[in-house]
Amino acid sequence: MNIDSKYLLLSYMLIVLILTFDNQKAFAQTIEMLTEWDSALDLAQKENKNILIILTGSEWCAPCKKMDKNVIANPEFQKYAKNELVIFLIDLPGGSLKIDSKVYKDYTHFKEKFQTNALPSLILTEKNGDKIKNLKGKMFDLENVMKQLQTK
Repeated sequence: MNIDSKYLLLSYMLIVLILTFDNQKAFAQTIEMLTEWDSALDLAQKENKNILIILTGSEWCAPCKKMDKNVIANPEFQKYAKNELVIFLIDLPGGSLKIDSKVYKDYTHFKEKFQTNALPSLILTEKNGDKIKNLKGKMFDLENVMKQLQTK
C-alpha cells in the first residue's frame, strides 16, 4: 500500500467514524423531563412554552410502556417537544409505592387538579400552569397525540 492509499483509507475511516458518531448522537438525543413543578413553570415562563404533564408508570404499566416507545421516543415528538414544550414528568415506580412519597403526592395532586385517573395521562397547560386540555384517546398513538398537541 502506498502513502496515497493509506491517507485515502484513513480519511475514509475518519468519515465513517464521524458519521457514526453523529447518527448515534441523533438517536441518543432526548428531551429534558423535569420532575419539579416549580422548575417546569419557571422554564416554561422563561422559554414562553406550554407545559406537557405526563402521568405514567413506565416500569409496570403496559399502555405507558407503549406510549414511551411509540410517542415519547419518536423523533417527530422529540423535535416538537424540544421546540414547543416543557415536559413535567410524574412517573409512578413499580413495586411498593409509599403514599407519603413525593412522587405519589405529586401524582395525587395533579390527577385531582386536572381530573384524570387514567395512566398514561397527558395534560397540556399554558406556561403558567392553567389547563388547556387533557389529551384523549390512545396515548400510545403518535398521530393522535401530535394532532391534539398541535391544535388548541
